Amino acid sequence: MRLRASATRCCCPPDSLPGEREARDSSPTSFSVSVTFEAISDRVMKLAKSRAFPARRAGQPSLFTEAGFIREFEQATNGRFSAGNSARPLINGPASFEVKDALIRSAKKSLLISSWAFYDDTTGYQAAQMLIAKKREGVDVKIIVDKKVLAGHGKKVVKMMKDAGIEVLAHTEDRANDIWHVKVMIADDQYAVAGGQNFGDVYSHKGGTILWRDTDMVYSGPAVLETRKLLAAVWNSKARREGLTPISDRAAGMSFEAGSARVAAVLQNPPNDSNILVSIVKAMYGATRRINIENAYFVSLPVVTQAVLDARARGVEVNILTNSKESIDPEGLVIVDAMYKCLIPLAEAGANIYLYNGWRSPGDTLHSKFMTVDGEFASIGSYNLHPRGERYDTEVNINVLDRGFAAGLDSAFAGDIRSARKVKSSADLGQKPGWLSSIVSEYFYAQLREDGAAAGLSLQR
Repeated sequence: MRLRASATRCCCPPDSLPGEREARDSSPTSFSVSVTFEAISDRVMKLAKSRAFPARRAGQPSLFTEAGFIREFEQATNGRFSAGNSARPLINGPASFEVKDALIRSAKKSLLISSWAFYDDTTGYQAAQMLIAKKREGVDVKIIVDKKVLAGHGKKVVKMMKDAGIEVLAHTEDRANDIWHVKVMIADDQYAVAGGQNFGDVYSHKGGTILWRDTDMVYSGPAVLETRKLLAAVWNSKARREGLTPISDRAAGMSFEAGSARVAAVLQNPPNDSNILVSIVKAMYGATRRINIENAYFVSLPVVTQAVLDARARGVEVNILTNSKESIDPEGLVIVDAMYKCLIPLAEAGANIYLYNGWRSPGDTLHSKFMTVDGEFASIGSYNLHPRGERYDTEVNINVLDRGFAAGLDSAFAGDIRSARKVKSSADLGQKPGWLSSIVSEYFYAQLREDGAAAGLSLQR
């Protein structure tokens, strides 16, 4: 089954927008607000496919072993790899929050935290108490959360932190539906934790009975300072207007934990760029052996569908794990039929599709967002594989070149598919959508068009 990139259709209908306009800036992945999803796919594909390093058949050396391909990858994604970092995956909430809590308690100079939300629950309250204690010790504590989300999550704990003198940036963009979805914590400019987890019980498993499956990573080295620059640029662009103290150009100067990983932090702020999507698609064209994708929401754009089909045509093994109707969270349930529809052509092309059942019991949600390629490359962060990521949601993913790190994520992936059911044929995905799902799916797609910006349905977590 072969489709041209320009003709490929995903399960999301085309935008009803004017033709492609001039890009806003000179960034290689910059797009104007009115670009259609097909136009985004075409431009991402031009960056993903390489004349100098064309995609290779299965069995040949991975393109991630080629220094020239890696340089091209850096340029296309606006993410420079820095060497000498330590990096390890944090599989599930307890592992991640053990590290986060330890880093907060041991911080001596600074804590810079970005989260979609702090929750008014055990995890949010404990984090707030620890951060307030560090503030009283003289540690510089700064927090970024999404302003719209703050109206429904974390009003009490955020107020408690602000009342204690902690500076909080309630981030907002000019566009009505934009969401700040970045999940990164930096301690003393020495260690960073990044991934998909917010400060809430469903992530940490510190309280409640709903325990989501999620993945973060911790890293130390020069890449921490590059990550700091990304967050500092956002903070400082709004600090004066919001009455906040700017973040200094000078880092804390703490020593790093050295390692062998090459790490790049990649920020995506649509519709201005598609840096993370380019990372994902270009990585697939670098594959010669195996692609593993674990993502909570898989509603693919044409370019993602085409990249998977091309990988299968080259003989590359493709494994995709996403939520089932039984495991997806309530907010996501209304688009699960659209997700299934996206997966049908991939299953027909021979991709291995797995639907999550829940690691503890049916109904537990998969919230992980990572991929690996050939045991050489990994990308992990907050980016959901659905169209909102190309229209509204600001994200950060961390790209890693390190075999040990990739092996850790591949091991977690193998464990997760043991808690999933494999799709045996496209018929397993062809169930007739329910009437509510059909209506809300159309509503979901309508908000992704410029003329539907008031819709405001957010599936982000």
